[in-house]
Amino acid sequence: MYNKPLPLILLISTLLYCATTYLQNGIPASYWQWRHELVLLTGVQLMTVMSAAMLLAVRPVWLESTLNGLDKMYALHKQLGITAGILLAAHWLIKLSPKLVMAMEWAAPRIRSGAKIKDPLLDWAKDVGEWAAWAILAMVILALLRAVPYRYWRKVHKLFAPLFLMGAFHGLILMPSEFWLTPVGALMATALLTGSLCALYALFGQIGQRQQHQGHIQAIEPLAANQLAVTCQLNTWPGHTAGQFALVSFDPAEGAHPYTIAAADHGYGELRFIIKGLGDYTQTLAQKLQVGAAMTVEGPYGRFNGQGTGAQAWIAGGIGVTPFLAWLDSADFQQQSIDFYYCVTSANAAARLDEVRQACASKQIRLHLIESDSGQRLDIRQINAEQLSDIWYCGPAGLGQAICQHLSQLGSAPRFHHEVFAMR
Repeated sequence: MYNKPLPLILLISTLLYCATTYLQNGIPASYWQWRHELVLLTGVQLMTVMSAAMLLAVRPVWLESTLNGLDKMYALHKQLGITAGILLAAHWLIKLSPKLVMAMEWAAPRIRSGAKIKDPLLDWAKDVGEWAAWAILAMVILALLRAVPYRYWRKVHKLFAPLFLMGAFHGLILMPSEFWLTPVGALMATALLTGSLCALYALFGQIGQRQQHQGHIQAIEPLAANQLAVTCQLNTWPGHTAGQFALVSFDPAEGAHPYTIAAADHGYGELRFIIKGLGDYTQTLAQKLQVGAAMTVEGPYGRFNGQGTGAQAWIAGGIGVTPFLAWLDSADFQQQSIDFYYCVTSANAAARLDEVRQACASKQIRLHLIESDSGQRLDIRQINAEQLSDIWYCGPAGLGQAICQHLSQLGSAPRFHHEVFAMR
């Protein structure tokens, strides 16, 4: 598994373009030639990145193993979106640069030979590309600022599919004809075709349809610290590996949210989710949900499975205990050396603490309850990480970053596994 696909995508698109244009045109000798090449280069990079983002947006199950789970795929999707915004800005700034360059007298004016016949198709492609560019930049900014609530942003985000098709039309028409029979032409053809098929797949509402399962809410149990345990019964379910998550929709208008399945698979389609009221939607679930109400579950997704043969450390922060509840409920992890660090504000706020204690005792897993209200803090230096094969972490991003930073300083660090639930 290659864990840095974005630099690889940019490297491949850059090398292919530079090699092709060098063999055809040599090294640019003037500002106007450099401008032409840089506009085309950023265009190729942009369409390659946007195509990769479209591919990830349709949630292809076959890519999960390569990219280590849907959560990592969506984190990469976000990186691709930000990169697309940067490349888009660079593409248009380079295109609009002559006014500044001429005003500063950095280059001689371009001398045109003869009257140029206008092509309506080319003009239309330029206009369509400009309209799509402004819209995509606005979407990227909205996503970064989180200025729009998720239920509205989710609907706005669907505009990315038609905007990609507009960008693909722009690239198809304006790509120099002599490039199509070169390696960079093959790259562009693949990117445009793949991205366009994915965009159409999204426009026809097919994303995740094959992984969706209908069911109803079987039980609702309020827990301490604004947490809610929801048990559901599904009509069909393919089964899941302990630690996986699903995209759960209680309300079609709100859309699906990712929740870890907080129990192992017992073969009869019953799933348990423990949800903490963190946002404007989850805080109202206790009042909105009713036993017997219909719901849709899409999945299972994720590769947070606890697999490993040596000594392990499990670290849960607050509601991040949910995948570990599933592991403790499974028949696995019976004969391993495992230390489980459960970080909570207090024992009263810990989800299913009695269940955790009982399961750890039966599996001979060493439980360390760390209560911040009592002045306790997880000290990663006391875990003896160099003696471990794996560390599995689920919790706040800040604590995960601190653990990563500490492990990066070790001579022999264990493998560090964590989930990334930043879906926008």
